[in-house]
Amino acid sequence: MQVRFVDPLLRSPIVSEVAYEAMVKLARCTAPPLCNWALDIATALRLIVTEEDRVLLDLIPLVGDGEANDRPSLGLFERIINGLSVSCKSGPLPVDSFTFVFPIIERILISSKKTGLHDDVLRILYLHMDPLLPLPRLRMLSVLYHVLGVIPAYQASIGPALNELSLGLQPNEVAPALCGVYAKDVHVRMACLNAVKCIPAVASRSLPENVDVATSIWIALHDPEKSIAEAAEDIWDRYGHDFGTDYSGLFKALSHCNYNVRLAAAEALAAALDENPDSIQESLSTLFSLYIRDAGFGDENIDAGWLGRQGIALALHSAADVLRTKDLPVVMTFLISRALADPNADVRGRMINAGILIIDKHGRENVSLLFPIFENYLNKTASDEEKYDLVREGVVIFTGALAKHLAKDDPKVHAVVEKLLDVLNTPSEAVQRAVSACLSPLMQSKQDDASTLVSLLLDHLMKSDKYGERRGAAFGLAGVVKGLGISSLKKCGIVAVLQEGLLDRNSAKCREGALLGFECLCETLGRLFEPYVIQMLPLLLVSFSDQVVAVREAAECAARAMMSQLSAQGVKLVLPSLLKVGSVKSIAIRFLVCLT
Repeated sequence: MQVRFVDPLLRSPIVSEVAYEAMVKLARCTAPPLCNWALDIATALRLIVTEEDRVLLDLIPLVGDGEANDRPSLGLFERIINGLSVSCKSGPLPVDSFTFVFPIIERILISSKKTGLHDDVLRILYLHMDPLLPLPRLRMLSVLYHVLGVIPAYQASIGPALNELSLGLQPNEVAPALCGVYAKDVHVRMACLNAVKCIPAVASRSLPENVDVATSIWIALHDPEKSIAEAAEDIWDRYGHDFGTDYSGLFKALSHCNYNVRLAAAEALAAALDENPDSIQESLSTLFSLYIRDAGFGDENIDAGWLGRQGIALALHSAADVLRTKDLPVVMTFLISRALADPNADVRGRMINAGILIIDKHGRENVSLLFPIFENYLNKTASDEEKYDLVREGVVIFTGALAKHLAKDDPKVHAVVEKLLDVLNTPSEAVQRAVSACLSPLMQSKQDDASTLVSLLLDHLMKSDKYGERRGAAFGLAGVVKGLGISSLKKCGIVAVLQEGLLDRNSAKCREGALLGFECLCETLGRLFEPYVIQMLPLLLVSFSDQVVAVREAAECAARAMMSQLSAQGVKLVLPSLLKVGSVKSIAIRFLVCLT
């Protein structure tokens, strides 16, 4: 049946009616009794080719629409599936008849939710698995991967079906069969790998070298889910060839719609570069070109290329270990000239994290190489204030990350700390967290100025008019205390100031600021802060019933941070205080929520 020649003609404004008549005649050639539904089959095939998905979905009953017998008449797709069920009672259809109606089966199964026809359609599909017949196996595999992602409950039946289908795949079909490793769901990726192991060429270790096959397995080998990576190891061993230096598939996967694929592709690229250092320079150039390309996608309101740019940030982060000294100026220049001014906050934050990691890995040996790059930018006059501010924040953070490799008495350290404190006012949590992490190692050089530094941050924390500045001060305070040591909490009177702030009934800003400081100290210091948690708990509980919404929200965030860090013994110690307010049910319940 030459359906593939008729399908495109159904869309033609000139010959569509003639093409439909031909489709009806072809449908009448299917095996009896299926041919009795020829008109319905031809109509459905025409709809699939010509109508929008939304229109088709309206024609397919969803689960919960009621039993077919309860409705006055069956819909088009229901009549066809009934006909298929009747036709398959005595066994599978002939392969040509099954292939002819498969687009209808496929269209029902690629629905974004379970339909009332799924069970019957899958039963029909499972009858047609013979490894010797010329079935549309790759399309069958693909649709089963989709169903498994939408309806995990089918896993018990779809897993064996995928394995059975794979028994009939040829070596040149392995690459498309591996499309399941790009799925969002772990169970779909695992089902794909298990199925691929059943392909005869894979099982017998006789796969020819193929870059698409190698790319998919290599990405699975670096999957963020450990179980997937372990399953892929066996397939890679059976593949038996080197990965090589064709990274085109990895570059493409960096912009995949699923985050797990972008992350795996980044790790896979880093591993490939580690094996082939000579390809690093060319690969970096490709990444930078892709970034420029993706930065131009979309219009003023839609940033269509941000996923690809995020993938490039992930790749630079993963490749931090494998970069060589000669690569550092190129990467840092790219970050400063392009990436730190990215319009997407997530991409920008990840680019900053990539730069910090690169500096952490290579900064000690390359201070004299990198410091002039950062200083040159900071000394420049801004031509675009908004862009300059974004980049300056990142460069200051890079400078802070590099400064920890300077000598303690180097005067540059003090200048860097001043710049980091200034950047703390940026209303971005990612930036503030990065600054906090940079401040800690620099505090060994600021022991003499510790009290002044802490007082400045506490003042901002309690009195600043802007929430972003108060939160930045909280992160800065936590980073400074971590660097100075836990004893600074008492030495600098930090806990006393926070307690006073919580007790200040005249200033909601002070109460909220104290809670922000409490939250960040809990999160940054972890269990080292536990003794002070017990001490401040009664005041924290009172804040749950504060008249100001912002204070109550800050109390909940602080409680979550506190409970996430408490040891088992710490939990026992806080329970008595909690039980004392047990009579005030709303406070007790809201606090207990933070335990979960």
